[in-house]
Amino acid sequence: MPTRRTVTRAGVELVYWKWPDGEPPALALHGIGNYGRYWDFFADALAGRLRLVAPDARGHGESGRPPEGYAPDDFVADAIAVLDACAIQRALVVGHSMGGLHAIQLAARHPERVRALVIVDAGVEPMAEGSERARSLLTGRPQRFASASEARSYLERTSPGYTDAVYRNRLAWAFREEGGQLVWRSDPHALAEIMRSRVDPGERWRALGAVRCPVLVVRGTRSNVLSAEVARRIPGALGDGRLVELDAGHNVALDRPRELADAVVALAG
Repeated sequence: MPTRRTVTRAGVELVYWKWPDGEPPALALHGIGNYGRYWDFFADALAGRLRLVAPDARGHGESGRPPEGYAPDDFVADAIAVLDACAIQRALVVGHSMGGLHAIQLAARHPERVRALVIVDAGVEPMAEGSERARSLLTGRPQRFASASEARSYLERTSPGYTDAVYRNRLAWAFREEGGQLVWRSDPHALAEIMRSRVDPGERWRALGAVRCPVLVVRGTRSNVLSAEVARRIPGALGDGRLVELDAGHNVALDRPRELADAVVALAG
């Protein structure tokens, strides 16, 4: 099991989770609306082959919820703060969705801190279907649930097809108890600010072009976020990049944790 640690940057407490064993160190950045323990199944599949660190992004999980500061630069600075707190000079960085976009910016702006990069189903040019689904789920969701069973029914209805273990993970880490009910850990104001602060695809492609480390792009073949056409263009924008497609939806780390872990370990060498 991971240990819970904290670091404070610019007045915001950042919670991060550390799994023992393994080298080299790896930093895993989750997507919008998720949390550091999203990576539990991936960590289990790693089986100690890497030293994994996974923060709860600001406005998510157990990290602080500042009234502002949700631009990509803020998340990149948070990632650096977590690396510094762990005394990690260079990490293999794995980012899913929003976390993948932040990982690209981290690798482009701080090449000395990133030894290799894994971009997991991140929408460099997001598909309209996935963008609309994310916006609907994040802004139109019920704010409270009377019971765990009610919350689980909502998860199964809006995100069907996962294992019982995944739904139990989401109940444990996506929600917190408040007044005898369950409420989301991810802050509605933070989610709105993140969506408002997103950069345009042109800037994302420029950041990709500035990345100099080895890059693995991972796409779920059933993704509604990263199209096959865009995914196959990404390696061409990189000096050292390749694409792996796995039989998964957008949440590759939940659908295919073992295959993802093996691909990441192979990149780490």
